[in-house]
Amino acid sequence: MSRRVEAGQLLERLEFLLERYSRERRSTTQPYHLAELQKQFGDYAYNPDDAVVREPLLEHVGSLPVVATTFYPYIDDANVDLGRTLVMLAVHDIGELEVGDVNTFVKGADVAAEHAAALKLLDPMYHDMYLDAEKKGSVTAKFAKSIDKITPDLFDLFTPAEVTIPRLKHFTGVEPENIMDLLLKHKRPYMLWNPFMTEFHELLYERLADKLARG
Repeated sequence: MSRRVEAGQLLERLEFLLERYSRERRSTTQPYHLAELQKQFGDYAYNPDDAVVREPLLEHVGSLPVVATTFYPYIDDANVDLGRTLVMLAVHDIGELEVGDVNTFVKGADVAAEHAAALKLLDPMYHDMYLDAEKKGSVTAKFAKSIDKITPDLFDLFTPAEVTIPRLKHFTGVEPENIMDLLLKHKRPYMLWNPFMTEFHELLYERLADKLARG
């Protein structure tokens, strides 16, 4: 196969990936898109299903390296390979291009379908890293997974409580008074591998709980 043909195939693949990553919307509200909408349209009424304020998968994947590289100097663990972490974060949700986003609080049998889709879409050179990230086998994978889990919590903290509360109730069916218990159950275990991640998560949740209580 000539380089020209390979280049054409790569161009088609990049177009496919960038379009699908951009069009796939997560259940997370993007607080800065929301603020812009409210600024431009003063009568805008928030709706959890509104695709305009829901975070595109491309933006989720793009925000994770920023958070990971900011956290990295604090975790004090030489066994974490930051380069591998960034690759894991770049590819970890690629299966959603086929199966769609399933809220982390209600994922079940969907995970197997997502994993199969990911392995089909990914070049085999990334399979080991993808599977390591999903199984959290290495310390690097644990770091990557903790960043994936904590970043939406940051967005919830930075989003008005009157938006976060109905969003979580809409996508999980949990009443406001039970939201923090749900978050702790599903998120805290991913932080326990590292003392700093645990401490930071405790601080984050104290502030989020306070914000939701006042909202």
